[in-house]
Amino acid sequence: MAGLCSQLAALLLLLVLLPSPVHGAEESQDQPVFSRITGGQDAQEGRWPWQVSVQEYDVKKNEYDHICGGSLISAQWVVSAAHCFSRHLSESSYCVNLGEYQLPNASRTCISSPVRRFISHPDYNQSPFFADIALVQLMEPVNFTDTIRPVSLLGPSTQFPAGEKCWVTGWGNTGPECKDALQPPQTLQEVQVPLVDVSTCREHFREQSHWIQDDMLCTGARGDPNGPCKFDSGGPLVCQRNGSFVLTGIISWGRNSSPPLPKVYVQVPVYVNWIQNVTGGAGLSIVSPAVLSAGTASTTPPGPCSNGLVCSCLALALAAPLLAGLLLPAL
Repeated sequence: MAGLCSQLAALLLLLVLLPSPVHGAEESQDQPVFSRITGGQDAQEGRWPWQVSVQEYDVKKNEYDHICGGSLISAQWVVSAAHCFSRHLSESSYCVNLGEYQLPNASRTCISSPVRRFISHPDYNQSPFFADIALVQLMEPVNFTDTIRPVSLLGPSTQFPAGEKCWVTGWGNTGPECKDALQPPQTLQEVQVPLVDVSTCREHFREQSHWIQDDMLCTGARGDPNGPCKFDSGGPLVCQRNGSFVLTGIISWGRNSSPPLPKVYVQVPVYVNWIQNVTGGAGLSIVSPAVLSAGTASTTPPGPCSNGLVCSCLALALAAPLLAGLLLPAL
């Protein structure tokens, strides 16, 4: 145990999902559509403590509704998909719920954390969703608990081998063709999916192969229906590195087809420098790819002490971000 905690301490020293189309976008055969989890199962409470629910205020219903997923990456920052946010709406239109397991009924007030600002990547292009990544600054830093903890990031140039098994989570639609809304009590879903290399993914998309950009990552072979669904957009794709889970992808888009095509994600390591620049780097856990090698694929999700940490080391893991500068300056 002491050896594991020592290794954890050493690593810590290295710190440096979909709504209906927005912005007037429409689904068509000539456009990729927002990614629609199917084939999943109920997650165990506390297994994915970085998962958040991004919610938008519906003026007509006078309440906040879940529209996307996201991942907590520090005490005051969440990363999600750019297409989840409209430039025509103010920050007060959005709310981020943290530590959720079963989504509560829609509320007229922001239950967890109001949004100070959201920042889409400057290169974001809605078609074909290039640079589909956004950072959300919470109004105030959050306190970490057993069910609210940030996920680690990997440095640039990290490679992900085809066939590696990773996990996707979210509260999106379920069932064949993702047509079924997640039924109450709307328990967080999880599903394991295999990575697909970009060249193979392009082959699957054939005449639309140009949609698959170099900043993207795919999961699921052609014909495999399992994966993210509508309202999962912006949520995490996490892979293991030496027993620890790291944020590998952000659920971005997919295309309705028969047989099903691979699902597409933003490859997070491509944008880690931008994330550092925008957030100031304080409180982020960014691990060098040279330090962590691909872990053995696990067919079962982690226990409540997720992210590869042994429970007795949790205090050390939570203390490190505080020492690194938990309270981020307003940018």
